[in-house]
Amino acid sequence: MLIAALSTGHKVGLGLVGLAFVVFALVSAFLIPALRPDYPGKRGLPAFLTVSVALFVGMMFAVFFFGREPSESHAAAESTATSTATPTQTTLPTTTPSTTVSTTTAPSTSPPTTAPTAPKSVPVTEVEFKIELPSTTLSTGSYTFDLMNKGAIAHDLVFNGPGVSNEKTPVIGPGKTAKLTVDLKSGTYDVYCSVTGHKQAGMDVKLKVS
Repeated sequence: MLIAALSTGHKVGLGLVGLAFVVFALVSAFLIPALRPDYPGKRGLPAFLTVSVALFVGMMFAVFFFGREPSESHAAAESTATSTATPTQTTLPTTTPSTTVSTTTAPSTSPPTTAPTAPKSVPVTEVEFKIELPSTTLSTGSYTFDLMNKGAIAHDLVFNGPGVSNEKTPVIGPGKTAKLTVDLKSGTYDVYCSVTGHKQAGMDVKLKVS
């Protein structure tokens, strides 16, 4: 791992120092003893030790010197990676627009309500063969005619005139009552009993409205 991390120049330098150490060791262990059995001898021993120590120290120095590059390079790479991975964040101020909505409520204007006028009550009596009203002249408006049959046979009450067509009560027997509500307009109304023959017998009144 350490050698793979070195640059090419440092690899060459470390390899040369190592090669010199290995060559010296092989020559000292195999080649020279084969030629000179008494190697290194008393005279050559100091030189042998000096060269061995020098090569060992040189090897250690080379390892120390060339081995510093991976640590320094690794630290520089980590510093560069940290600088690249940490982007500068710029926080822009956020401005929230303030919108004020003015709400104006217009006063509610409702037309005045007029209570409907209750129909006026008019009593009507029927006998054989006559229709009795309090008056044969009325003003315009809504009226409720309260019919009372005081005769001895059945009768009804019919209105025909402006805005009213054959409005009538049911046929009621003696002593019975009925109601009929009509809106009277200006004009003349024909008020009668529609039982067969009764109108012809005199149960017919002309009602004037103005």
